[in-house]
Amino acid sequence: MEEAADFFLSCAGEYKPLTAPRACWTKARLRNEIRDDYMLIEIKPPLIGQPFGHADKDITQLIISTRFQGDTLYPISQWPLSVYVSRILDETILRRLSFKKNQVELIAWGMIFKTLEAAMTNVSKVE
Repeated sequence: MEEAADFFLSCAGEYKPLTAPRACWTKARLRNEIRDDYMLIEIKPPLIGQPFGHADKDITQLIISTRFQGDTLYPISQWPLSVYVSRILDETILRRLSFKKNQVELIAWGMIFKTLEAAMTNVSKVE
């Protein structure tokens, strides 16, 4: 049996390819020169990689960070929570757990939800 998701991500109303809620599992805490509270997540289903130049590889890991000052991911301060969603450009950051601006790309704004039902309700409100 698969481990239950930690939370669910949806970018409904912000970024069409991530509108449908994705189950998310926390994998690591990352940092850069500005902040130390980025969260590496694994998502399911994956994000189709072709629009990003990955013809044969879908995106299964993303990095999220809080959008608003005072909100936190460690621990998650509220539900739902507004986040920035970035994709990894340089996979060496997965070993170092730190990155520079040019090693990731912001792709969307989104929300994380405690349950799939809450994420689905948000999607239906936006559509």
